[in-house]
Amino acid sequence: MSGLDLSQFKNLIVRPVVVALGLPGDIEARTELHTGIALVESGLSHLQQIGNGPALGVCQMESATHDDTWVNFLYYRPDLASSVRTFIPLRFAQNSVPASSSLIESLSYSVAMAAVRFYRTPVALPARGLAGAQCAAWKAGYNTQAGAGAVDYMHIAAFQKAIDA
Repeated sequence: MSGLDLSQFKNLIVRPVVVALGLPGDIEARTELHTGIALVESGLSHLQQIGNGPALGVCQMESATHDDTWVNFLYYRPDLASSVRTFIPLRFAQNSVPASSSLIESLSYSVAMAAVRFYRTPVALPARGLAGAQCAAWKAGYNTQAGAGAVDYMHIAAFQKAIDA
C-alpha cells in the first residue's frame, strides 16, 4: 500500500483544517467532501500532477487557481485569509500572495485552499454520508465541467471511502 492512511488524513489533517476555517455548514459534511477531493485528485500519493501537469498538492490545485483565489477572494476576506495563512510554511506566510509551492509543502494548506476554492463557488455543500452527491459537488465546484474528472462509479466509490474512513 502506498500513500497516506485515509483515516489519519481525514482526522489529523482535514477535520482540523475544516474546523479552523470556520466555513458555514456541517463540519462532518465538509470533512468528508474535502477528504474525498484529496482522494480523487491525488490518490493521497502525488504532490505534483502526474506527467508534469500544473496541479500541485494533495488536492491538485493549479498555481493560477491558487493565485486567483488569493487576489480575487481571500484579499477581500481578511479573517478567512488569516485563518488560511496559519497553514502556510513560515517562509511564505508573509507574502501577499503566498507561493503556490506551499501547496506541496503543507498538506493542511492544500486542504485549506481546496476548501476555500469550493466555498467560493455557488455549488451547495452536499449532505454528509452521500457519496454520489459529494462526487457531483466535487465535479461541479472543484474539478469543473472542463476537468478530467467524472461522476462515475470509480469516483463515487472514492467518496464513499472518504465517508467511511
